Amino acid sequence: MSGNVSGIVPVGTELLSCPPVTAGGLAMAIRARGNVPVTIGLDCMIELTPHEIAENWTTTCEIRKAVAGAMMAELGHRLCLSLATDEPQSESLAGEAAACLFLALHHRNMPLHEALEGCRVVWNDQRRRETVEYLS
Repeated sequence: MSGNVSGIVPVGTELLSCPPVTAGGLAMAIRARGNVPVTIGLDCMIELTPHEIAENWTTTCEIRKAVAGAMMAELGHRLCLSLATDEPQSESLAGEAAACLFLALHHRNMPLHEALEGCRVVWNDQRRRETVEYLS
């Protein structure tokens, strides 16, 4: 599956996004350092280094897709709850967001490089299912 092809915005909570390579501001500064920006919810941005990406992607790809889907369901639900609180815990939130990104891409069989150039992960807690769509 390659994300949202119809152009209709999926119903759910946007867990995270990798701002497109054309984005300015902090995302542009992070990309200038050779890292990838990841926005968590509406208010938090982290950056992933090439080493972190390679290490996490290699580990994630060793997980069977069905298991990745089950892990994504649990993690998506937890992140959704965490983003709904007033003060989410940033350290654990960053690690869970990175895991969520890699699990969603693997579960949806999406190429890593293209997704890191701009994508969004939306979680539908009622259906316990993620949608990943390209932003660029």
